[in-house]
Amino acid sequence: MDLQEKIRGLPDAPGVYLFKDARGDLLYIGKALSLRKRVQSYFTDRDFGYDAERLGAMVGQIADVEFLLTANELEALILESNLIKQRGPRYNIVLRDDKHYPFIRLDLKDPFPALQVSRRIKNDGALYFGPYVPAGTMWDLLALLNRTFPLRTCRNIAGRTLCLEYHLGRCLGPCEGLVTQSEYAEIVQKVRLVLEGKDQEVIQQLERQMHEAAERLQYERAAKLRNQIASLRHATENQRVISARGEDQDVFGLVQEGNELHIQLLVVRGGRLIGQDSFAFEAGTQPTSGHRPVGWVPPGGAAGVLGSLLAQYYLGARHIPKTILTSHLPAEADLLASMLSARARHPVEIRVPERGPKAHLVEMAVGNARALLAQSLTSSAARQRAMLEVQHALGLPRLPRRIECTDISNISGVLAVGSLITFVDGQPRRQEYKRFRIRTVLGADDYAMVREVLGRRFGKKDWPLPDLLLIDGGRGQLNAGILAAKEAGLTDLPLASLAKEEELVFRPDAPEPIRLPDGSRGKHLLQQVRDETHRFALMYHRSLRGKSGLRSVLDEVPGIGARRKRLLLQRFGSLKRLRAASVEELRTVGGLPQPVAEAAHHLLSSVARE
Repeated sequence: MDLQEKIRGLPDAPGVYLFKDARGDLLYIGKALSLRKRVQSYFTDRDFGYDAERLGAMVGQIADVEFLLTANELEALILESNLIKQRGPRYNIVLRDDKHYPFIRLDLKDPFPALQVSRRIKNDGALYFGPYVPAGTMWDLLALLNRTFPLRTCRNIAGRTLCLEYHLGRCLGPCEGLVTQSEYAEIVQKVRLVLEGKDQEVIQQLERQMHEAAERLQYERAAKLRNQIASLRHATENQRVISARGEDQDVFGLVQEGNELHIQLLVVRGGRLIGQDSFAFEAGTQPTSGHRPVGWVPPGGAAGVLGSLLAQYYLGARHIPKTILTSHLPAEADLLASMLSARARHPVEIRVPERGPKAHLVEMAVGNARALLAQSLTSSAARQRAMLEVQHALGLPRLPRRIECTDISNISGVLAVGSLITFVDGQPRRQEYKRFRIRTVLGADDYAMVREVLGRRFGKKDWPLPDLLLIDGGRGQLNAGILAAKEAGLTDLPLASLAKEEELVFRPDAPEPIRLPDGSRGKHLLQQVRDETHRFALMYHRSLRGKSGLRSVLDEVPGIGARRKRLLLQRFGSLKRLRAASVEELRTVGGLPQPVAEAAHHLLSSVARE
């Protein structure tokens, strides 16, 4: 049975579909309310929208499709999430590590409870606090609690005798019956309040006890209580109070640039920010070590990413708060909330707050995600990948570690200048920026200006040659660069030009322009180089215009000599009126030919703006 026949035979019912390639390797897992309609859409509707190039490539590899029926769409979502987590298909988002963040467990059924670390929540009647993200925050808290409150740290007190912890004053010796259950329970209650984020209530209790002890002249006990208060205050100084109502919330902030996307998670427990985590995704790359989840960005853009992340993040025994705040509404949010509610055994709400404290909390998560994304885009690994992408896309003989770029700036050929900037290893090398006044070209001839600038650049034999010479412009500017390189005997120098309109790259040996994928690091690097060149040329051109008064600027206009300049000033009466004159007035009143009048008007208007 061929693939199309198999697809036509799919049931019109909810379930999960699995795409495989010719070798039987799993490509993608998805869910659908109607398996037949959803799978057929991949082959009939090729307008995939977001990341269409990647999804089109995936469809081209599909050689087989399998399916699993479910009772409804909610069951399909649960099954899809579990299968993705277990089997890690190439084209799905997959949280690559199966790490469970730790909780602190407190079993109140034990007559002398101890604090324990647990990676999973069990339905055993004990209290679980957390999760602590990262885990280091939990260990710091445990160290504080063990220093401050003398709970036992041993696993079991049966058959034990007094240990070093007792002699150090960090345990009350329940193993030898040196403390009653009621006295021990009073300490446990304070620990519980701290774990619930009610440390201020504990501090107030300890302060009352300290004052009472001092009044009874129990100075040693008062000093011990004072030290406990100081430890708690010091530990909670760095905890940011998010909500006075003491809510539990998970907050997801998402930012995206091109194909790269970052999500920041803030974990709020008891109204306090106790932890954070981050997730990075990039379309078109395989998961890389060192990142928690890096994978292919699925259909649906940001909403699809967030929906896939939430469905997998809360798999297993992970604590699910009643409120999940997000910067974007995840795909199929109602269905996802139903799934999480069933898993948590309490109602779960997914919200995108628009105002108030919750919106500020989401903004905080987005701000952190934006900072992480900026760091990722400028990292040395990112720059290396960008250069590799440029080398591959343009067919360069070597990695473009040194890129030079040139641009021309002028107004109708007047005050024409050129710039030459250098990037080394993906970063600007500003001490090697150069600028040129155009000397030999009259009128607005960009091609000739490019040729002059590059001819003068190639004449500097002590300057190192670039791995790629980029020109701001299209095919014409590139041809001018080729002529300049040929005249300098540099026929093997890699050249390219980048046009602004459609961001197409032209190469000497390629009849058709090259279109780099939107959002790719390579395209981002070339745009950054081109934009920096343009900025530097424009800055030089503006500085020349600013230094030139109206009288001297007129000298720059071809066709205006000393006599015409004197006549213009006589006929208009002042520099102010001359500056405000239209092209028609310059032609009729000033007696200038049409091309000269247009050039003078453009230049005078530009200087006036400066």
